[in-house]
Amino acid sequence: MKKQHLHVVYIRPSKYDDEGYVLRFWRGVLPSNTLACLDALTRDVAESGALGPDIEVTVDVFDDTVQRVPIKRLAQLNRRPDTRVLVGFAGVQTNQFARSSDLALRFRAEGVAVMVGGFHVSGILALFGEPSHDLQRLLDAGVTLVKGEAEAPGALEGILRDAVNDRLQPIYDIVDFPDLKNAPVPRAHDKLQGRFLVKDMATIDTSRGCPFKCSFCTIINVQGRKMRFRSAACVLKAIEENHARGIKSYFFTDDNFSRNPVWEKIFDGLIAMRARGIEVVFMMQIDTLAHRIKGFAEKAARAGCYLTFVGMESVNPKNLESVGKAQNDVNDYAKMVETWHANNVQVHVGYIIGLPHDTRESIRQDIEILRNHVKVDFASLFMLTPLPGSKDHWQMVQDGVPIDADLNNYDSGHETFAHPNMAPGEWHAAYSESMRTLFSKENIINVLFRVPRQHQYHMFWISVWYRYCALEDLHPMSTGLFRLKERESRRSTFPRESLLRYAWRRARDSAHGLRRYLGLWIEFEEIWLLTRKPDDPRWRTLAELRVKWTEVQERIEECDLRGRYDEAAQELRVMLTATAERLRHTSRAPGRMSRSARRRLRQRAKEAEAYLRHLDVQSPRWRNIVRAEQYISDRVLAGYEELAIRYVAKRRRVSAYRKELLQRVRSGRIMTIDLGKAAYAVLGELLFACRFGLAVLTHK
Repeated sequence: MKKQHLHVVYIRPSKYDDEGYVLRFWRGVLPSNTLACLDALTRDVAESGALGPDIEVTVDVFDDTVQRVPIKRLAQLNRRPDTRVLVGFAGVQTNQFARSSDLALRFRAEGVAVMVGGFHVSGILALFGEPSHDLQRLLDAGVTLVKGEAEAPGALEGILRDAVNDRLQPIYDIVDFPDLKNAPVPRAHDKLQGRFLVKDMATIDTSRGCPFKCSFCTIINVQGRKMRFRSAACVLKAIEENHARGIKSYFFTDDNFSRNPVWEKIFDGLIAMRARGIEVVFMMQIDTLAHRIKGFAEKAARAGCYLTFVGMESVNPKNLESVGKAQNDVNDYAKMVETWHANNVQVHVGYIIGLPHDTRESIRQDIEILRNHVKVDFASLFMLTPLPGSKDHWQMVQDGVPIDADLNNYDSGHETFAHPNMAPGEWHAAYSESMRTLFSKENIINVLFRVPRQHQYHMFWISVWYRYCALEDLHPMSTGLFRLKERESRRSTFPRESLLRYAWRRARDSAHGLRRYLGLWIEFEEIWLLTRKPDDPRWRTLAELRVKWTEVQERIEECDLRGRYDEAAQELRVMLTATAERLRHTSRAPGRMSRSARRRLRQRAKEAEAYLRHLDVQSPRWRNIVRAEQYISDRVLAGYEELAIRYVAKRRRVSAYRKELLQRVRSGRIMTIDLGKAAYAVLGELLFACRFGLAVLTHK
């Protein structure tokens, strides 16, 4: 009998931007763990012979976020008499559902069998028991829906057998939670690895489920609250095999790795690997209590953990209580961060903007607490979104609360319902402001001074990424290195632009992108200059002054709220006194500093003392306090940076000349340009760019 060929294609869909274009990038952030899981599972089913001796199975994967899906080619393959193509949209989240639906309907129009699974489908069917309007639209077009996990015993095998026999069911309701102990481990796909920023990094889920009850979470209703896990031996074997293929870094995508019952065995195995010279590093998702587990933080660090993603969500206890996150203790946050830092592990937190007790002003205050008191390394901010599959979504539907009908907006960056404490537009403005605050130039510098030397390079480039996203109003987890925007890849509800209009749009996009990248390059040249030698006495003094100034500013703000101007003035006196002392101490410290620089530092210390005497004779009116703050910021701190770190002064001088030159060009005053300054600015920019570029290449 002639063999039949089943060509299984798994696709991770992207989403549409607000202009209807697919979010696709030349380089993405992270490869899909779901694609890797399904790839491994399907190959195991094929190799087992469960589909019969006359069936040949091939597996292919595509990631719509970094490559175009070849619909026409797959449709032509499906027309061969001995071949059947089965397309599966894998791990589809709510914000990806619109794009998935459009692609699924295009495949169905070509006669290709299609199935859609993931959190959106599983969440809707799990909590409501019947398809929503959007799911029914796919069912009516002959698309198969898959609820649950394909690793359940016989689940994927049954689906593939039905596909071979052309009898796919409308809905597969996989009710069993599979035992993952010996389930196939995700395999890094060679074809896709090169399309992402870090080619030697892969993802793996060592466990599924979460024991907690957060109302905004879909995990507990889709994957359950009971922890299921892969065996430690299985995970370690896969990591060692992948290391031989060049995979040296992992993201453990478990929703809560710290509740994996075999976490210690995995850590012990990784520690033993490192002792044998297999240097694997990883980041993981955990809860805020993980650091209290005996030996967890210490072993994580020894096993190669360099970053933890912690579900902090809020620093307001009322907010945490309202969403059922009672396990979080805001009073323990700072200690948690200190514990991880003591083990040289960075702390990246997930933080939600728009919880029930948030207001525009409370969000500002909470973000200040997050960056200056808790002192996280960085944070991913999410606007509260009622995701299908969560208790929040179910309750809103039951209560008849109006929510956004466009699922494409459910990406944690849009207002999807009316917030009780903020007017339309104000909520998103608070989110954008929070991003710009956390990833401001000043805060990035402060964070880089806190980060251990071995993590500084990583944190520097993460800061570039998040700073870019803050300025562009993008979510860092939904973007990539260079944006690709195809004229044909536009949402069906938007008109297709003419070639001329599209070319003009892309030209403007490119010009804007170039200006943004150049601006970031110049901005981070200065940040690098200010933070590149944290062990040098000059840089150490700068770090101490910045920490002290941040603390003083917070106390002054508190005094302002209470009208205690005398106390605010006293805080400024303490700051000026401490600054003068530190400047004198640094001027005498050993190190590479010219005599003139040391003399200028002593002179600046005298100026600070003179201003202190001037402040003492002034009445503590608020305008005098504001002037004193400005003096410390502009004259003392910025002045110290330029005196002690001489290239900073040159960098700022070149920037000033460049801005002046551009302003004259824009205003048409070309004849008034100082050619000497222009040449200085151009040459200076080239020299700084070369110096910074060399530092980037050499990690110095």
